[in-house]
Amino acid sequence: MVNLLTLNTLRCSRKDVVEGRLALTAARVEVEPTSEYDAAFLQHLLPSLEWSQLREMAQVVGVTLPEELGKELAGDEAFLRALHHVLFDVQVLEGSLACAESGQLFPIAEGIANMMLPEEVV
Repeated sequence: MVNLLTLNTLRCSRKDVVEGRLALTAARVEVEPTSEYDAAFLQHLLPSLEWSQLREMAQVVGVTLPEELGKELAGDEAFLRALHHVLFDVQVLEGSLACAESGQLFPIAEGIANMMLPEEVV
């Protein structure tokens, strides 16, 4: 199953795309604890998150994250636990990802994002 952490790392790789940022549409979501909370791991992960994209994806599945990812949040236990929940426990089973630049759609079916592109755009 695909979680929001994985979706946050995906990009459209079409040859005519520069940034490749993806927007999520979720048709079916499941919330299920999949891993143990680890504050040190999350603190290490924070700088690599595409925060604005993660915020948008979280809103799609009904979770509101702070607008800005300030340094003070790295030490906030409640925030880190909520972030763990969003990144690892929220699974998108059905939906799609859309490239903001090209409009290319990538379906998500049975918890798997199909990122294959037609040969003519690779």
